[in-house]
Parts: sequence; C-alpha cells; structure tokens
Amino acid sequence: MDEEEKAYKLYEDYKKTKNKKNLEEIIKLLSSKKDINSLNLLSLAYINLEKYDQAIELLDEAIKKTKDEEDKSILLFNKALALKSKGNLTASYQTLKQISPKSSIYQHSRRFLAQICISFGDLHYLEEAKEILENFEIPNEDLIITYILLSRLKYKELYKKAVKLAKDLKNEKLLAEALLSSDDEEELQQALQIFRKLKDTTGEAKALYKLSLKNPSLLYEAVQKLEESGNKETKETQILLYQLYKNTGIIDFLKQSIKIAEKYEDYLFLARSYVELSKKENEIENLRKAVNYYEKYISK
Repeated sequence: MDEEEKAYKLYEDYKKTKNKKNLEEIIKLLSSKKDINSLNLLSLAYINLEKYDQAIELLDEAIKKTKDEEDKSILLFNKALALKSKGNLTASYQTLKQISPKSSIYQHSRRFLAQICISFGDLHYLEEAKEILENFEIPNEDLIITYILLSRLKYKELYKKAVKLAKDLKNEKLLAEALLSSDDEEELQQALQIFRKLKDTTGEAKALYKLSLKNPSLLYEAVQKLEESGNKETKETQILLYQLYKNTGIIDFLKQSIKIAEKYEDYLFLARSYVELSKKENEIENLRKAVNYYEKYISK
C-alpha cells in the first residue's frame, strides 16, 4: 500500500471515528506530495483541524495545476467549505459560483450556495436561495427557512408555503417559526403551544411578543420568558429585545440588544441602535458611535 492509499484509508477511518491523530498522520504522509489528489486530501485534513489558511493555500495550488473541470469543481467546493468555516461568506459565495454546471458536484454545490445565501440574510440573497432551492425535486428545511425569512422581509404570504412544507416534513420547530410570521391570533397561539411543547423558551418569548401586540398584558410574560432562556445572546434575542424597546420605550432593552449586536459585529444594526440611543442619552457620544458603525458597515 503506497502513501496516498494509506492517507485515504486514514481519512475514511477519521470520518467514522473523528480521531484527529489520523489527520496528523495524513499530513505527515503527504506533506511532500504535489499531485492534485494529495493536495486535495491534505486540504481536507487541514480543514478538519480548523487550519483553514493552510487548506486554502493548498487548494489554490491544486486549482492552478488542474485542467480537468471535474477536479477543479471538487477543489473549488472544498475551498468554499474552508472559506465558510473561516467566516468569509462572500469569498465562499464567489468560489461556489465558479463550479461547472457539468460537474458531478454541481447540485451539491447549489445546495451549499443556497445555505450561504441564507446566511447573508438580506432580501437579494434570500431571493437567490429561493430560486435555487425551488429547483430541487424534494423540498428541504433550507427552503422552509428561506420562505420564513422572505415572509418577514417582503413576501408575507410565503409563510403559508413554509407552514405547509414544515407539516409535510413533520418539523415542528420550523412549523412554529413559520406560524410566527402570521398575524392571525389563532396561528400565533399554535406557534406558542409548539414552542412550549419543545421547551423552547426563546420561541415562547417571540410568540408571546407577537401576541402582545394584540394583548399588551402578555408583554411582560414575553420578557420573563426571555430572561429564562438559557441562550440569551442569539441574533433572535437581539431582535426581540429591540422590538421590546420599541414597544415599551425601556432603554435597558435597547442596551441589551446593542450588547448582543456587538458580539456579532452587526454594524448596520449597531449604527441604527446608537442613533436611537442618542435620542435618550449622551447625544453627541452615541451619534459618534453610530457614524463609526455606519463607516464599518460600508467598508465591510
């Protein structure tokens, strides 16, 4: 058995056992190799060791060498994976766009591309995700998420498609999230009951907040559920806190949402929130922070 065969055997064993010693052994075996297959396998070892820069460097070297569209597409897919894992969504998106439609990995890359579009979260990319995912014969959870997000941004009626798909796939969590996009009190109550069944306190808080728009007495129950939530620093909590601030005028909710947004480097949200905070206190200082975050957002 030659070194490359040993390396492939080690990688197959790693996928079953997750033993990282296998990855280190692969690197020892192939570190001097310069053929495309070895460079690709080496890159996978580095990706699984979370050494993304080394993986990307090896993949770029392999991409330059190959003239085969199939090999190039596989290398590009792995590069996109490394870039996403590194947190560079834009570069991952651009890399996936280069994959050949004729390659065996193309459909898989399209699903991955849709997931990247969902991660961006804005209208343009979500519309692209919708177009991609609707072309798959079998609906999946990513399409439900896309419908839910689009229903909250622009296309209100899409939540009904999300509800139907979530029921078809028997996914109660996504069903509750889809029902949250409704303005119908009965559907919101259904969402609340599902979240309670799943013991999802953040979901309960969101449902109670939506219901409080019709019944204000539920607002403080929503706040209480938010405080009970084990994970208090999610993007969803950030948005809910801001909504609670807008509804109640309580500055502490605004400050808590800002704190979470700083963790996620949500520059546009931070800019708008500091403008809002400037109306309540330290006007000049908070406006200066708002301008700073607008500049960061534009630069990013």
